[in-house]
Amino acid sequence: MWKQMIRPLFKSPKFIVGATIFLLIVLMAILGPIVYPKDPTSFAGIPEQPPSKQYPLGTDTYGGDLLAKVLNGTRSSLYIGFLVAIISMSIGLLVGTFSAIKGGIIDDILMGLTNIVLTIPSILLAILIASYLNIRSLEVIAVILGILSWPWFARAIRAQLMSLINREYVYLSRLAGYGDFRLAIEDLIPAIATYTFMAFILFINGGILGEAGLSLIGLGPTKGVTLGIVLQWAVLMEAIRRGLWWWFIPPGVIIVALTSSLLIITTAMDEVFNPKLRER
Repeated sequence: MWKQMIRPLFKSPKFIVGATIFLLIVLMAILGPIVYPKDPTSFAGIPEQPPSKQYPLGTDTYGGDLLAKVLNGTRSSLYIGFLVAIISMSIGLLVGTFSAIKGGIIDDILMGLTNIVLTIPSILLAILIASYLNIRSLEVIAVILGILSWPWFARAIRAQLMSLINREYVYLSRLAGYGDFRLAIEDLIPAIATYTFMAFILFINGGILGEAGLSLIGLGPTKGVTLGIVLQWAVLMEAIRRGLWWWFIPPGVIIVALTSSLLIITTAMDEVFNPKLRER
């Protein structure tokens, strides 16, 4: 199944470009702090120094090494993005699948709950929850964003599975004595693996942007360094007005490159697997 899904993707130039950019940034996030093992939170040298041989991305107002901050911040932002994707997809897949299989009153209750969460402005609720927490770790931020991002995915999964439940092979599985769990794992979920993977990528994208948004208004993680936190301090110290371009451009470029590469990947997958969008 995975070979059949992956092979067509490598014939898409868009997918290759997007995946290459994303993987390069992931490698930078993993290997960067190892190759450049500087503490991103400690004093490194003279404040507000432009890029030099000693400080490849310069220093900030507090004398922090910005290359160390960007490398570690990229790792932390990706970590949050992947956690958000895992949490959101797990909840959405569970709710959507259970709702489609059970139907009836259970379907009504689960979809009613989903609609309630969907109508609440998620970013405002995330701001409200984060503002009440004095200590916010990377995991806490990921949980806040994750538990607010799943409703659209649950509705989409339910809709797709509802179209599959009446298929003949599902009836045969029922006749063979398959329970709900086995039916979901062996027959239903594999049929929507492509869409699930696309949603996972979109959740990563949303997690990275969500963390950056919370950090820019001072409600991001209270410990560690993320790309959003680097930008937050650049804004607070008026780096743009004072021309400290090496402070705000690198993290901004990485966020744009990350989110753009993920969107390119999902667009390419949609074109490959959606007959209506497939290039002739």
